[in-house]
Amino acid sequence: MAGNLISETVGAWRSAIALLKDHKRSRTTRRDFWALGPNECKGILDDIGLSRSEFDEAMRLPYASEDLLCSAMRSIGIDPDSFRSLEAVRDRFISRICITCPHRRQCHDHMAAFDFESHYQDFCPNSANFADLLNEGRSKLSAGKSS
Repeated sequence: MAGNLISETVGAWRSAIALLKDHKRSRTTRRDFWALGPNECKGILDDIGLSRSEFDEAMRLPYASEDLLCSAMRSIGIDPDSFRSLEAVRDRFISRICITCPHRRQCHDHMAAFDFESHYQDFCPNSANFADLLNEGRSKLSAGKSS
């Protein structure tokens, strides 16, 4: 029992330290982003469908400074580099959904445990978009093989 309590306490401390580091990285990321200048920042935010205030609010979410979208896509078999060339970015605002997601901590924890692909459909607001992208990828592969 004492060992279990010590283990839980150590785990809580590690989580608290990780959260503090994350907040610091997020503040740095936000500062660096706005240092790009108003025109460049506006262009980037327009591309992903976020206002300035939405971006600032999203940067307060857990693990805001981490690119969870690319990690999530890779874990389920979508190549983020080919995805970026698709019109799906603008049509579905997949990046916006991920950046503003209230489940970022859960997503991060599943990524760290290497089991995101087994659980994302239970909480990820992009799960339907991911399914569509996977289906589109399979359709393109099938069309290429039949040519």
